[in-house]
Amino acid sequence: MGVQQLQPARSIQDAISGLDSLVAGEAAVSRVVAFGQAAIPYLERFLLESPPRTVSLPRCRAVRALSALGAYSVLIQYFKHSAAPRDPAVLFAEDAVRSAAAIELAQTQSEQIYGVLLDAARQRATGGLVQALGAFRRRESIPLLFELLEDDFCRSDALAELRKMPATAQPFAILLLRGCTNTTIDGYAASRRRRSTLQLLSEFGIAEHDWPELRTYLYDEDLDCAIAAAQIGLSVTSARDREQIVEALIEASARMNWAQEMQACELFDRDADLARAAARTFVMSRDQSRARPNWLSPFWRILHHILGNELQQAR
Repeated sequence: MGVQQLQPARSIQDAISGLDSLVAGEAAVSRVVAFGQAAIPYLERFLLESPPRTVSLPRCRAVRALSALGAYSVLIQYFKHSAAPRDPAVLFAEDAVRSAAAIELAQTQSEQIYGVLLDAARQRATGGLVQALGAFRRRESIPLLFELLEDDFCRSDALAELRKMPATAQPFAILLLRGCTNTTIDGYAASRRRRSTLQLLSEFGIAEHDWPELRTYLYDEDLDCAIAAAQIGLSVTSARDREQIVEALIEASARMNWAQEMQACELFDRDADLARAAARTFVMSRDQSRARPNWLSPFWRILHHILGNELQQAR
């Protein structure tokens, strides 16, 4: 190889080395892209052959440069052949690279790329992978997105993408809560998925005929689930069902935290007459047992919120 051939190679290598710079790293991306197709093999080696590190930014910049050059095949190879690092700090950093690569790939919405992203998310999901899958608006993504409601790092992104597909997410959510899918919602370990699914349905709404099978969640040990179920039921059920919902919520109120107490009060305010009737029943039962108000308990504070001065007069 002659000197004239070596010179461009050295220039490209110098530009790629600049991706590590804290000061000039972003400018280095433009410098690398300016070399055109000739820079792709060097970027490919940088991304696929150099080891991941605890700092993700240089590799994320390489991903952006490859995307700008249209080298999507390299990004596909990255997902197909990259192994997860064993070092937790390196793994955390590499997740950012996976997210960046997924977002860049999602700009080209082909069947092949969707399959690559779906497989990658099943192996190890990241926020960027969830966003990239959501960009395709494919119903095939729905089960995985509900699975990821249990993942603390991906939950908010999964919720955001499910909210963009209500027509397909709502029927699956109902089937999930009925136990008709392969995704578990039972037990404490799946409580976040159960809670998020109920909260989504409180936003999407349900048909009245779907309520009987969801009624059991009024008595869920997770009070966030119970409140979400109450919100769903109060919006679609008859007066008799709403009475049962209000009573169940008041009964559970002794275990509520401050935020849950505020949510419950908002629900009671929507049907104040029904809430007052239920609250009076509870006050009467406490009168018979001679129980005195404990204002440190959210149960008594909620009764006071509903009944106001009427509670004081009853005591």
